[in-house]
Amino acid sequence: SNPAAQAVVPRSRRRQRRSQAIWNVEELGRWLTVALEDPFAGMWLLAATSGMRRSELAGVRREMLDLAGGQLHIEDTRVVVDGPARVSDGTSTAGRRDISLDSFTCQELAKLLERLDGERKAIGPDYPTHALIMVNEAGRPLHPDSITARFNRLVDRAGVRRLRLHDVRHTYATFAPDPGADPKTLADPIGHANISVTLPTAGHRSFGRAPPTPKDHATPP
Repeated sequence: SNPAAQAVVPRSRRRQRRSQAIWNVEELGRWLTVALEDPFAGMWLLAATSGMRRSELAGVRREMLDLAGGQLHIEDTRVVVDGPARVSDGTSTAGRRDISLDSFTCQELAKLLERLDGERKAIGPDYPTHALIMVNEAGRPLHPDSITARFNRLVDRAGVRRLRLHDVRHTYATFAPDPGADPKTLADPIGHANISVTLPTAGHRSFGRAPPTPKDHATPP
């Protein structure tokens, strides 16, 4: 057999750059206005204000949150493997991190936890014992694809361009840093091990670099 037949060819950097899309500030605001009406408003705020990945959002547990201290510790994630979702501890060292939460996000997360407490009390002993936050009314974890589908419905209701949930992360990376900031200050909280991953998304606006031109994408001689 040919072992190369099972190899997965990595995407070219040029293709990766073309696939990245972001909302402008107005579009982000319109989506958040609708998202704040959703029962998972606190989690959508996390996506918009921290640049968390879908797998990280799906894996948030109560013990990872310190709302009094305004902190979230990111560790295990929930990923899709051949259809089913499973917990993964394969997060890189950069992926395991503490991020700061603003007071408004903490407020919405507190409302979410209060709702979950009410659902747990109503169901009683049959409620699942896990501490995951993105769960349905019966306490069963939402499949990551269901999270994406829910996100898409909110996007359509907001009447903004249809982007991927992961593009909210790109939007955050573009608008979060202050002008002139060190790229490392952004790469750490969003979980990039190397700033070379961060710069293609954030560099053109936040770190004083000009937008890429056709010449920038040309193959070197």
